[in-house]
Amino acid sequence: MVANGKEKMPPIVSLKYKRGELVIKEGDYGISIYKIVKGKVRIFNESGGREIPLATLGRGEIIGEMTFLNRGEEQRTASARALEDSELEVWHPSTLKKEYEEMPPVVKYIVNQALQRLVRMNQLVAQFTAKRQRIIEKAKHVKPGTPQRFYYRKELDQECIYRPVNSSKELRLGGRVKDISLNGVGLEVRSKNALNFSHEAGDTFYVTMMLPTNKKLTFKAKIQSVKMDRTLGKIMMGMQFEEIDGENRKTLGFFMRS
Repeated sequence: MVANGKEKMPPIVSLKYKRGELVIKEGDYGISIYKIVKGKVRIFNESGGREIPLATLGRGEIIGEMTFLNRGEEQRTASARALEDSELEVWHPSTLKKEYEEMPPVVKYIVNQALQRLVRMNQLVAQFTAKRQRIIEKAKHVKPGTPQRFYYRKELDQECIYRPVNSSKELRLGGRVKDISLNGVGLEVRSKNALNFSHEAGDTFYVTMMLPTNKKLTFKAKIQSVKMDRTLGKIMMGMQFEEIDGENRKTLGFFMRS
């Protein structure tokens, strides 16, 4: 649209979404960019009828920028759903076109490189998560007590802190993560930790650790097996992830690929 020789910019529209409503649908065509003003939105892919979470975004974060940066009307590479009642601003790409065109070529190149890496990482996360879901489904049909090792594991020796899910957030028990996979961890702790808190199969804990890449990893995991070394006064617990959000799963997926 042109008015008095100048291009008229489309207005910024504010939209409200109820919890559970779809903002963007993977595979649809669209050019709009969304800024979260209020609430939280989950970005996800779909595989086998399941939603594979990629990220959870909040106030001030942007959705739909890939279409703009790819410089064309393309299919959406992921879906977005409101996790709670949310308000989003909707921008037309022409609102940002002038600022983008004025960017130095080297900055555009850096932005495009970062975009390509992000797309590849999201694809890897979706693939890993879908594979994990398929293996978990198969595991449901395996006779209890049958040893299973679903994923390649990396050996580690990283400090961590953990606590039972029903304990105070101020509680900090120490341990060491001895191995890790996309399915869970092997956690070694001092046997004295079990004097005041149960450390048996079925117990669930929150765990926070730093990967060798200096990336923080936080998750909830359930004990699947327990082995006690009375001589050393230690307990080795095989744990399976119960909850790990999109960002943490992406961090783990990248580490496992490194």
